Amino acid sequence: MSFIKNIVVAGGTHGNERTGVRLVQKWMENPDCYKDLCPSANVELVLSNPEAIRLNRRYRDHDLNRAFSQTCLDVSAESEQYEFHRARELNRIYGLKGENTRTDLLLDIHNTGSNMGLCLILSTRDPFTMKASAVLTQEFEDAWIYYQPEERSESPYFGTVAKADVCIEIGPQQHGTLNAAIFERSEKLVKRYLELAEEWNRGELQKRPAIKVDVYTQLRDLGYPKDWPCGPITAMIHPDLNGKDYRPLRKGDKVFRTFDGKDILYEGEADGRDTVYPIFINEPAYYEKDIAMSLTVKTEEMW
Repeated sequence: MSFIKNIVVAGGTHGNERTGVRLVQKWMENPDCYKDLCPSANVELVLSNPEAIRLNRRYRDHDLNRAFSQTCLDVSAESEQYEFHRARELNRIYGLKGENTRTDLLLDIHNTGSNMGLCLILSTRDPFTMKASAVLTQEFEDAWIYYQPEERSESPYFGTVAKADVCIEIGPQQHGTLNAAIFERSEKLVKRYLELAEEWNRGELQKRPAIKVDVYTQLRDLGYPKDWPCGPITAMIHPDLNGKDYRPLRKGDKVFRTFDGKDILYEGEADGRDTVYPIFINEPAYYEKDIAMSLTVKTEEMW
């Protein structure tokens, strides 16, 4: 990215993830909170899913953050579901999705019930988001980088309407609630992204020395044990693993426990890999998606 002209800060893509909702509402009511942080860019605020915010639910009809693939955007005019119409509206305002989109950077603020700290999710290796996120891992002791590579046109996430994006997942926080300490750290983090965007536009951020970072790259999602595909789950996250996001999970470690107290062990990967790093462990919103955790590969890189 050469110059960042248009930035969008979004909250409420999931209506019950209240940190982003309240942060954006606060800034809408008090523009002095953000207007001087990146004067070289146009900064816009959006409450992504007003109907879900009103209901204090993740979504009304369909997960909005799974409605932005080009396929969904092309066919959703035929759908009566609210979130498909909202996705097309957001794409018209902040896109159109693709290389000629009007939005250079989108910061989408989420909450997770998992013990994820300040998780900075990058879907591309964009020079600005990489450098800025690396800086923030030094400034915030509980900031982590999760690289979730996506083919941008078919990625379903709101952030991919922009040329580059960071999905900021903040937890642990119960959905539908607020946490003062988390809110304040989250606001500070988002403000720092805007300040670093200003540094980038002045050509200063690019001159900072490379930073060594741990990068957790998406490998696969792990579902809950079931006796048949659409049946009820037969085991829970093992107590030795619950809350241990970013920690190594090795072949032979306990990963699930059945309802009658039997342990299920991690068997390793089909490619022979015997150590992974789980994140989004026991995320409440992922029960409906049959995701017990996301498995990642950890690498050390210079950004």
